[in-house]
Amino acid sequence: MLYNNHLKSHFGDDDNGGQGKVANDQRRTRQAEMIATIVAQRQRADARYVILGDMNDAPTTAPLAPMLTIDGKALTNALANAAETQPPKADPGGFDPASPVWTHRFKPTGQPTEYELFDQIWLSEALAPRLGNAFIDRRTNLTGDGSDHDPAWVELDL
Repeated sequence: MLYNNHLKSHFGDDDNGGQGKVANDQRRTRQAEMIATIVAQRQRADARYVILGDMNDAPTTAPLAPMLTIDGKALTNALANAAETQPPKADPGGFDPASPVWTHRFKPTGQPTEYELFDQIWLSEALAPRLGNAFIDRRTNLTGDGSDHDPAWVELDL
């Protein structure tokens, strides 16, 4: 079973002296809690399932924490060791990513580029041993290609 998601963006984080970020984080937290509730209600504890999508937060952030354990079983980050299909274009400011595991880049005005794994694939405990390879495809056209995210996928031995 696949559970595809798109959580609240960071748009408006700077609103009201930073209160926009608080509100956005709270909304993503509620969304993560609801994901966990829905999956727990629909899946047996030993079921094979995938939770994926644009989470709009890095895997280790507090807003996502509620969905990373379902029925007491921790999910596996299937992209934790993803390989790039090709190297990314050089960062114009010279701020290259610390790790190849990212799908979203954002360049705040006057700040270094931020690289985050916003697009995620999480596997249930029963499905995690079936993980083969994981990939992140680096876009060559950074504008006008329909997305600000690099596509990611995994191979599962089913």
